[in-house]
Amino acid sequence: MKVILLQDVAKIGRRSEVVEVPDGYAQNKLIPRGMAQPASAANMKRIERMQTASAASNEAESTKFHTAMAVLKDTVVKVSAELNEIGHTFKAVSEAEIVEAAKTAGAHIDVTMVSVNEPIKSAGEHTVMLASGSDKATFTIEVIKK
Repeated sequence: MKVILLQDVAKIGRRSEVVEVPDGYAQNKLIPRGMAQPASAANMKRIERMQTASAASNEAESTKFHTAMAVLKDTVVKVSAELNEIGHTFKAVSEAEIVEAAKTAGAHIDVTMVSVNEPIKSAGEHTVMLASGSDKATFTIEVIKK
């Protein structure tokens, strides 16, 4: 039986793929658990529309990422935080604060793109990962006293 996978299934396939599986496996496990749906003509058209919309969304996200990295690669983004007398913050610098500081520097990014390996709790320069899909890059932020 041909089915369209609605999520990744180990040893079967990835999301949105059309795969051939035994009838019993499809009817007793994949379809009832919402992991797949029959590969009817109507379902195939719906999946094609979803893939087209997803491709356009991915392209827009990639363009946004590359535009932001063009601005951020040569810029040190300054993030203001409250510091104690030895230069440590009272709380870790959040991804949202980094996004706001990047916007003031001219780069428009989403919070979901920013990744911090370990909490930023001190003044000075830190490296932050920016990721979107398969694109990854790093940029530098500087934590300064508010």
